[in-house]
Amino acid sequence: MGGDIRRRGGIQGVIPVILVERRERSERSLLGELRLLAEAAGYEVVGVVTQVREQDPRYNIGSGKVKELARLIEETGARKVIFFNELKPHQAYNLAKELKVEVVDRFDLILEIFAKRAGSREAKLQIELAKLRRELSFARERLRLAKLGELHGYMGGGEYAIDVYYKHVRRRIAKIERELAKLRAIKGARWERRSLESGLCYVALTGYTGAGKTTLFRALTGYNGYVDGRPFATLSTKLRKIELDGRPIVVSDTVGFIDCLPPQLLDAFYTTLGEVVLADLVLLVYDASEELGEVERKLAVSLSVLQSLGVSRARILAVANKVDAVGGGDELERRLAVARSKGLDVVPVSALKGFGLDDLKKRILEKLLASAPKWAVAPSAVEGYAAGWDAAGAGRNLHGVGEGEPDASGRPETRAQAGEG
Repeated sequence: MGGDIRRRGGIQGVIPVILVERRERSERSLLGELRLLAEAAGYEVVGVVTQVREQDPRYNIGSGKVKELARLIEETGARKVIFFNELKPHQAYNLAKELKVEVVDRFDLILEIFAKRAGSREAKLQIELAKLRRELSFARERLRLAKLGELHGYMGGGEYAIDVYYKHVRRRIAKIERELAKLRAIKGARWERRSLESGLCYVALTGYTGAGKTTLFRALTGYNGYVDGRPFATLSTKLRKIELDGRPIVVSDTVGFIDCLPPQLLDAFYTTLGEVVLADLVLLVYDASEELGEVERKLAVSLSVLQSLGVSRARILAVANKVDAVGGGDELERRLAVARSKGLDVVPVSALKGFGLDDLKKRILEKLLASAPKWAVAPSAVEGYAAGWDAAGAGRNLHGVGEGEPDASGRPETRAQAGEG
């Protein structure tokens, strides 16, 4: 497979990058998704290199492709190379040595996006922890290379500079883990209290990134924050209390999923995903306007993640969003059938145009009434619970929009920050 070249130099002030994807013959290309992620991170894609082959142990791609990539860097002026494939530490080192530019993979790119968009202290700590754990594996490789004489950095006392850095990273990881444990204990206590309180049901919006979760969140709750349509625009959970047929519901907007998401990143968003795990009902939003194969793939990925979190299909209601952009009745029916074939009830909506929202609210009520008997309690219990939150200074998360991430005092931080998740 060859490379696609754009003009040399790129947009002023924007870093030009080349994307690389190596895949097996049986695998489908996800290069378009990688391009969206790169653009979301603020890069300009000036070239693309693809290859169909098994992984090369030294470079990930073949040595001939490395030479082709080097020529493409020279022709386009690219200053960074982004691989779709996860690179082993020695592969990243070998590539950077040959290409003379920074080489990262999709894991690093997603972490970079997360770092730019994290709002709360907990989200920032989670991202830093994931980055440091990643850095630790690369530090081990650099230490090995230093001892082999391929890297300089020998210090007095029989210690390498990279060895000192490695120890520093481990100390920082331990400190962040202690801080996160405190923050998660605070949130865990709040979750426990929530589960004991009567009268409130929790509905979590989730799904593949870009499906329109935040647009639907806005349509259901009246939230008027900014929606930008980029991947991972929603990182920290946002909560808002609404009423359906006089019954109180807390709706949450959570981080989106993506194919081949490394397990370390799922662990990094333990607290955000906890809102999904503990919800009485999960709205699994998917983009029905995409090609049928993409609808199938993204629903399968989302269900796989939910299954790994222990969320049963009985608690899931699929929401086929963007149906206003779907063709005739048969086209829509085929996209609804994908969800039904996976054992899910599905409701077609257009969050942007407002189509199908009344039917969705009706189905939400039906699902909750069937599965949440606590809803039968008197409204006074709900008022008491909300008043308790107000007394603690956190009532904004029930009556307005806020990120459900506690600070050191246990009160969730609030921010007017959101996006198309």
